[in-house]
Amino acid sequence: METPEHVIFHYRPMVCMGLGIAVGIFLSGSVSGTGLIMALFPLFSGLGIYFGFKGAALFAFGCAAGLLRTLFGPVSLPYGLMYPFEHMRAGLSSACASLFGEHAPLLNAMLWGVKGGISDSAYDAFRSCGIAHILALSGLHVSFVAGALNRLTRRALPKVKFYTSIVVLFAYCAIAAFPSSLIRASVMSLCSLYAAAAGRRYDMPSGIAFSAIVILLADPTALYSIGFELSFGAVIMISLLMRPVTELLSFLPLPIAQMAALSVCGTLGTLPLSVYYFGTIPVLGLFANTLILPMVPFVFLSAMAVNLIGIAMPAAAKALSFIPMFLTGVMTEAANAISSVSFAVKQATITPLACLFVYLACFAV
Repeated sequence: METPEHVIFHYRPMVCMGLGIAVGIFLSGSVSGTGLIMALFPLFSGLGIYFGFKGAALFAFGCAAGLLRTLFGPVSLPYGLMYPFEHMRAGLSSACASLFGEHAPLLNAMLWGVKGGISDSAYDAFRSCGIAHILALSGLHVSFVAGALNRLTRRALPKVKFYTSIVVLFAYCAIAAFPSSLIRASVMSLCSLYAAAAGRRYDMPSGIAFSAIVILLADPTALYSIGFELSFGAVIMISLLMRPVTELLSFLPLPIAQMAALSVCGTLGTLPLSVYYFGTIPVLGLFANTLILPMVPFVFLSAMAVNLIGIAMPAAAKALSFIPMFLTGVMTEAANAISSVSFAVKQATITPLACLFVYLACFAV
């Protein structure tokens, strides 16, 4: 009998392996005598295989792999390979600045992950609204790129779509300097496309776990980065609760129910970590996400199109630049208006143990 995809209390190789690698990396930096622990993992793995506990065996193997991986530094691609992408990022960022004027810093962050020009006041307004995630390249942005690519290749064979997506998403990740959230979203998107090409059912928890394995094996220190934790916190909560929350909101039209459910789940996934790291609760975050998120696809796609057009036809791009600038202005003004409300932000603190209990409670639901 096939287990529903939102139920994860059953054997999933990637999930067991991913959890093991994360625990192994954590133990290597937190527990003394890890050499002895690592020596015991082959025994645990062998016992798991002998007794038929495949998940336990893979978890133990993953722990050992995580411990071993911390002995080496992050993987870095050859400079000769990365130089063209760095040159492209500089060129696109410069074109964005010349096309979009005062809105260029926000659009540079949304398009290419270049955040250096965003003012503190602008970033604080977005964070106070609980929508700062739209400035970090993640699943939202990959879905736009993958959706546009899917329309362009809609008549192509699934395998052609898959290999084309590999090239495009790798190039996008390289231009953006490989942020964890973008790698995670890209790997999950490729897993979904591979499942379609192979005639298999896509399993979201396995896709999440596989993307974590790719990131952690490339750079074990990513486990401790805020971007990694927030990105995976959000997507794990969406995979767990998106369906039941959407069903609870079934009295609303389906698109609105799905958008609201996405906001609720994403907020639940990131709120404990946001409170822990930043010490604030965006009280109006759910309202702001529901109001502003529908604007983001139009802002992103129009700005991306104009920015790319500007490479070959600067005059045409300049003539069209008013569209993304107008949309960005509306989005920014909405964020400023919401963040200016006196009770928009509440100061709060939370301990790591309390964070854990919040996630366990959501997991239990």
